[in-house]
Amino acid sequence: MVRKASMKEQKIGASEVPILLVSLGLLIFSLSVNGQNMDDGFISIDCGQEKNYTDTATGLRYVSDFDGFVDTGETHKIPTDMEQYATNQQGYHLRSFPNGIRNCYRLLVDENKKYLIRASFMYGNYDQRNNPPQFDLYLNVDLWSSVDLRGRSKTHVFLEISVFASRNWMFVCVVNTGLGTPFVSSLELRPLKDDMYPLVTNNQSFVLFQRSNVQPIRNETLRYPTDIYDRFWIPYYSKSLETLSTESKIVQCTACLKYPAPMDVLKTCGAPIANGSDINITFQWPLNNITSRKIVYAFHYAEIQSLTTNQSRNFSFFKSFQDRSSGPFKFPKYLTATYLHKPTPVQVSIDFFYMTFRKTKNSTLPPLLSAMEIYEVKQTSKLISTGKEVEAMMEIKKSYKLEKNWQGDPCAPENLIWKGIKCRKFSIVSLNMSSNGLSGKIALSIRDLKQLENLDLSNNKLNGKIPHFLSDLESLKFLDVSRNNLNGDIPEGLKIKIEDGFLNIRFEGNPNLYKKSNKIVIIIPIVVITLVIIAITVIVVVIWKRKRKLYGRKRIIESKGRGSFRLPSFSSNNKILTYIDLINITNDFDKIIGQGGFGTVYHGTMNNGIQVAVKHLSVASSQGSKEFQMEAHLLTTIHHKNIVPLVGYCNEKDHLALVYEYMVGGNLKDHLSGSISSLTKICWRDRLRIALEVAEGLDYLHRGCKTTIIHRDIKTSNILLSEKLEAMIADFGLCKIFENNDAMTHMSTNVLGTPGYLDPEYRKTHKLKEKSDVYSFGIVLLELITGKPAVIKNADEDYILLAEWVDSIHAQGDILAIVDPKLNGEYDINSAGKALEIASACTPSLSIQRSSMHDIVTLLKECLEIEITCGTCKYISSDFMANYEDEMITGPTIR
Repeated sequence: MVRKASMKEQKIGASEVPILLVSLGLLIFSLSVNGQNMDDGFISIDCGQEKNYTDTATGLRYVSDFDGFVDTGETHKIPTDMEQYATNQQGYHLRSFPNGIRNCYRLLVDENKKYLIRASFMYGNYDQRNNPPQFDLYLNVDLWSSVDLRGRSKTHVFLEISVFASRNWMFVCVVNTGLGTPFVSSLELRPLKDDMYPLVTNNQSFVLFQRSNVQPIRNETLRYPTDIYDRFWIPYYSKSLETLSTESKIVQCTACLKYPAPMDVLKTCGAPIANGSDINITFQWPLNNITSRKIVYAFHYAEIQSLTTNQSRNFSFFKSFQDRSSGPFKFPKYLTATYLHKPTPVQVSIDFFYMTFRKTKNSTLPPLLSAMEIYEVKQTSKLISTGKEVEAMMEIKKSYKLEKNWQGDPCAPENLIWKGIKCRKFSIVSLNMSSNGLSGKIALSIRDLKQLENLDLSNNKLNGKIPHFLSDLESLKFLDVSRNNLNGDIPEGLKIKIEDGFLNIRFEGNPNLYKKSNKIVIIIPIVVITLVIIAITVIVVVIWKRKRKLYGRKRIIESKGRGSFRLPSFSSNNKILTYIDLINITNDFDKIIGQGGFGTVYHGTMNNGIQVAVKHLSVASSQGSKEFQMEAHLLTTIHHKNIVPLVGYCNEKDHLALVYEYMVGGNLKDHLSGSISSLTKICWRDRLRIALEVAEGLDYLHRGCKTTIIHRDIKTSNILLSEKLEAMIADFGLCKIFENNDAMTHMSTNVLGTPGYLDPEYRKTHKLKEKSDVYSFGIVLLELITGKPAVIKNADEDYILLAEWVDSIHAQGDILAIVDPKLNGEYDINSAGKALEIASACTPSLSIQRSSMHDIVTLLKECLEIEITCGTCKYISSDFMANYEDEMITGPTIR
């Protein structure tokens, strides 16, 4: 039975009330507890509260922050007359941080799990200054949000983030920005299931903008135990909507568990009044000095009315920030719930926008809406200290009872590195604790600082022996333990390092430190003199060799007009070949399989029967020589299953050649739009797998090598296929190498690449970035989707870029016109729509708006999973599948 709520029950004001999470001050929680205890893994901290207690509204156990969560700050209570403005009793107390720039809570969690973290702030004029502050809130080393409480003394503000724990701890930090004293009222951590919020990964998080319960019967915020994850569902009312509800159980589809909604939320919904046709939701979300943000959304709805045979409920979905519609979408079966969501983040660059659910022409009933979730997608920094080093520094701080304001990550962010510490690539290389009043033994935890080069413990009150573990610090170059109370002998391992000249040590001022003789003192100058002699000898030899090398080069140039280059040392897997070997392998170069500016590629067969491709450098190619050397250098140092393997090489002056494993399948371009495209058909599932393999190869180049490698010429003709259609990235001649320098975000260089695949920002600015490869990959993915080349020749003999053609068709909402007709409809429309979204995430004009290759790999895995799960879909209804930019989740239901 469907029930309409009365206006008295809804308590709607004179205007539409979109209630945001950050303004909860006037809400009243009214929840049924039924004696439930808190779930395992819940951490609920009432900051500044001295006693633990059970919250009467939720049944959850809240603990004081005195027990190991934080070691700085002052506790306060808001005035009694201000308590009425707090959303709950967790707003009555707080901990403020008047000292230090950064102050942190440390939460212990399970590694590789997802968590919801919520922080609340209730100023309440606790300091009697009537001056609410503004400060920054960080999670680990990443800015979570700016907390602006100015003019909001009576507002209880909540901020929420969903994250992936890459360590077994998290830091929640407040940072003083000079606009008042930071404080925290409460911290809550809730574990999430692994399959929830699939876009929450180890490199991105969800910051909550709005989670709303649309048109509920009672004006109450729902949370635990109604929501087992203790998410807040805030009432959202509109004068243009009426409330419908049911007492029957709602069944959710299996896929709905990625964005689960509580049963009580799904039992009510908003419907247009007087059989209106639209549901309009408006949002005001200030950008606050940023140009744009990435968002994802999920809109929940259920069919709670039993329809007759001549009734239907279909809708389209319009977004003002994209100025386009998607759909139409069909409502699920009676008493079944589903949701409409954005499978990939979308860029929003405006402060005010709206979304509309619109009844289609052939629908007899208007849409319904139960709830909505909107999140900002934020990148998670990988630039953090190693877990062992953080643990070590925490233990050092604890064991010496240091009152230093050492808070959060020791090495990040750069402007908040701990005093007395120096870092390189987010590892601690120098630790200076001189004159800190340290007492006791040298802390055992120092042994976990594996990259430590300089250790200064001088002028303290340390006692005991110099520990042997200091000998195990392979990078240690300087050790100062002078002016302490150390005793015993210097460990043998340290003595050896001193004698070998690898370690400089200072130990004077330790009267009880035993020294057998002056051997060390005598040895040091001897070592220095020896090193000087060796250095002079090395310099003389280097100069002699350089002169000899230059003379040799001159003779080669004069006699031949061309020289050979020096390849890096090859692994045993790379065979050195002579020119005679090349003649035998290629049967005197009789079968050409490729041609380029560098020279010619020949087919060949090794003695063991392995087929190979021999890239032979033309004598006339000057640019090719440079590219040849780059490719030779890279392919002898990198190894990945999706990068073409090098079998051997020839380096004989005028005969330079690289020998690769032959890819029987040829190149991807020929299969999609080239010479054999009419003869072969790569199925949709294989196309997705090929895209994933190429993406994994690029992700390896960007993140998996010691230096970042930018390919710079990703295109379908440079993607080779094995007999089983396994993808291999080839042709590394235009590559550029980035040193892993955190300050280096791009490289200025001449623009090289292939038209149609070339990053427009790189072409304009000459600044090469990792995201330049991402753009090129996006074009490759579009070719896989469409079967068209990167540059299309139209009927008027004009040329149009594939990306522009796809955008023009996509704007019309016709996905079927985009997908390669050679597939004959044998693909799942959901995976095709998602693949198109992934390509769109790769190809914005601005590189900052593009996803990383690592993100693309994750998304393609999900896309391929959809295709594998759903199988081949041979029939596609154009009536309901006109545009799958947004996905309506359907499928098996939970029984």
